[in-house]
Amino acid sequence: MAEMILLFAAFFLPGYVAQGFMAPAGPGMNMLMLQSIISGIPQFFLMAYVAIFAAGTTPARWGFVPFEPRDALRTAALILGCFAVVAPFIVVLVALPSDLTRSLAGGYRWGLQSAAQIPLAILFGITAGYREEFFFRAYLLGRLEEVGVQVPLAVAASTALFSVGHLYEGLLAVAITAGLGILLSAAWLRRRSLHVVAIAHGAYNTVVLCLGLVLPHALPEATAMHIFHLQ
Repeated sequence: MAEMILLFAAFFLPGYVAQGFMAPAGPGMNMLMLQSIISGIPQFFLMAYVAIFAAGTTPARWGFVPFEPRDALRTAALILGCFAVVAPFIVVLVALPSDLTRSLAGGYRWGLQSAAQIPLAILFGITAGYREEFFFRAYLLGRLEEVGVQVPLAVAASTALFSVGHLYEGLLAVAITAGLGILLSAAWLRRRSLHVVAIAHGAYNTVVLCLGLVLPHALPEATAMHIFHLQ
């Protein structure tokens, strides 16, 4: 238990505490993505080192298994599943009164300014996917399982912790993240492949960023303002 707390405190807690100080998306977006990539890669490998070598377990125990041909279909289905989870929230958001939607969707929004940022967004998405899926799904669910926590409670604890990390994006984002966390947990428990959940998570992040370049211009102005926080 102490190991779980220390890893969370070292790699995630500072970001959680700093949630209220996010600068608006804009010219600094490239720097924010680069910072996330540069810090996220060594954090991922250090967490993997602690879980595998310091504890004397095998890489397969934490999802480092070969990516099989069927896993490509599993990953694609999981990406579609992520958007299926999000869709009802967006439908409800658009249908609600304007004041309520603003209060629920109020918060920071990651956003790209041009297509030239897409390669960086892909690396950013995949880095975040592997870092977060390793800790919140492979590692946290595995460790909680080892100390005797039943699977439903472990999934609830992992998802709650995962969701709170998105509080800076607004209450709607917390609810959506909870839904995604449950889906990703189910996918992890079914296949126990880190690559499937991490690639799906990263691809979802990247597609959402890329949609931000297109959808605000295709949606009605009021809807786009609520979802993308256009000024």
